[in-house]
Amino acid sequence: MSTSSQPEFDWSQAESLLGDDYQNVPQDMADIVLELVQSAEQRFGELKAMSPETDRTAISALAHQLRGSLLNFGYVEVGTCLYEIEKKPYASADYLGLVQKAEETFVSSNKLLAGRYTSLRLS
Repeated sequence: MSTSSQPEFDWSQAESLLGDDYQNVPQDMADIVLELVQSAEQRFGELKAMSPETDRTAISALAHQLRGSLLNFGYVEVGTCLYEIEKKPYASADYLGLVQKAEETFVSSNKLLAGRYTSLRLS
């Protein structure tokens, strides 16, 4: 995580999609964010169920896909965590800890997003 207690988030990226009226996100964009969050939660579950001994290629592909989706909405630090899973070498024993770190950063990032864009009703 970043040096502050909050994960790094690209607010300009979020604003480019959600607008700068934090209290009134267009409903279609709010629905997309809700779908993104639900899909990401499901994908984190899929990552946890995979074995780094036998599924490295599938893990890398799923982490890449999830990272791309989340970066589109500003989830910078989650993207960094997923990049480690996707591209960097790690011991199999470290895998679940890396996924857990990414998921925890995702949850923290959602809280940031929900705090700023209250009309999303993420919390």
